[in-house]
Amino acid sequence: MTAVLAHGVGERHDLPLPLDLVLQGAAVALLASFLALGVLWRQPRFTPRPAGPPREWWPLRVLVLLALPFVPANAWPHLVFVLFWVGVAVASVLFGPVWRVVNPLRLAARWSLSRPYPERLGHWPAAAGLLVFTWVELVEPGALPWFLVGYAVLGVAGGVVFGPVWFERADGFEVYSTLLGALSPVRGNPFRALAAVPVRPGLVAVAAVCLGSTAFDSIGSTPAWARLSPVPQWVGLVAAVGLVAGGYLLACRAFGGALAPTLLPIIAGYVVAHYYSLLVVEGQRAVALLLGRTDHVPDTTLAGPVTVACVQVVAVLAGHLVAVVAAHDRSLRLLPPERHLTGQVPLLLLMVGYTAGGLALLFAG
Repeated sequence: MTAVLAHGVGERHDLPLPLDLVLQGAAVALLASFLALGVLWRQPRFTPRPAGPPREWWPLRVLVLLALPFVPANAWPHLVFVLFWVGVAVASVLFGPVWRVVNPLRLAARWSLSRPYPERLGHWPAAAGLLVFTWVELVEPGALPWFLVGYAVLGVAGGVVFGPVWFERADGFEVYSTLLGALSPVRGNPFRALAAVPVRPGLVAVAAVCLGSTAFDSIGSTPAWARLSPVPQWVGLVAAVGLVAGGYLLACRAFGGALAPTLLPIIAGYVVAHYYSLLVVEGQRAVALLLGRTDHVPDTTLAGPVTVACVQVVAVLAGHLVAVVAAHDRSLRLLPPERHLTGQVPLLLLMVGYTAGGLALLFAG
């Protein structure tokens, strides 16, 4: 099956496996892991490992800034929607917070007024920025130039006023990259890094935007959504984000936002599953366009139907299993001993729901 992406820069190629068997296998895997953890894992094991002080890479940021004016006009959609939005996310999972290293807007913080950043804002500006970007990606790609200008102006202003803390907490792309970077195996034990992720206001909203927007990208290519064509696209996007956030708040109301970092493996799994074929096919076209080649035909060897379907199932299940382990370990710290197992049942149901919904959307697009 071929599903055309809403942002109009290529196609995802999917071949559904038998959906009922996939869902049954996923549910069994999650239930078995939950029971095994409940019996064998009685004490928290992952002590938080805070990230070390970030290194300054300002010469690299200068190079990125100087290169931007030379990007061909027809390459910008592929550069932003494929290499930046998807490629940076995958690179962050593998190697750490990539965007923090190369973000050219951070240069503004070198001449900062260093005003204190309001703690109550937390990651709320980041969540709002990511929601606007996903609206551009999925609903109104023509607004991309205006978004990039607004993002640059706001980033420079925030860096001048608040300094580096603006990018750490309010820059949606850097927050997204940094959160996914906690999963990087090259930077140490990802479970310890997840345990050290600060729980700030707006963290649940960031996770909901990332999961909900990916879900809506799949929903938008289903026949069911086509029958709802009078409904504006942005309504569906907001509804998907709200549904993800509402599910978490309902299942984890006893924990508040404390379990939000454990959603990061699920987000990473969905990013790989949903965008794998786009990245390996349209990523080639993006590089060609950056080099001024408009006649390049991408090699689709790595995007064969069987390969894509296997990557999707493995990525979603791996993300959820890592999330279950991380959530179990953190729950042991937060729950009283008599509720170590029963207190996690709502969270398990949420994980099963996310897994089933995600797989169904991937194979029903």
